[in-house]
Amino acid sequence: MTTEQTLKQPARIKYALALQDYTQSAIAKECGVKPTTVGAVIHGRSRSKAIENRIASITRIPLAELWPQWHGPAAKHRRRPTTGNRSADALRAVMG
Repeated sequence: MTTEQTLKQPARIKYALALQDYTQSAIAKECGVKPTTVGAVIHGRSRSKAIENRIASITRIPLAELWPQWHGPAAKHRRRPTTGNRSADALRAVMG
């Protein structure tokens, strides 16, 4: 078993980023957010499609392995797709 396999998920993500010489601050700067936001995504306390995709791209680890609770066939907390009709209905409700 490798070091990477024995780490808990947030530590595994940080380790994979470190192997690529990336920091949370660098990702935050690229995504236009605060480093604490990147940390919240890494720890599963927040969601950001841009941050999730950037981390997956940097580490070359599939989203389903990084955040199995959100991605992949066993995901429990998936985002609902927004359809054009639902978006239009929401906009009409706000606009009156």
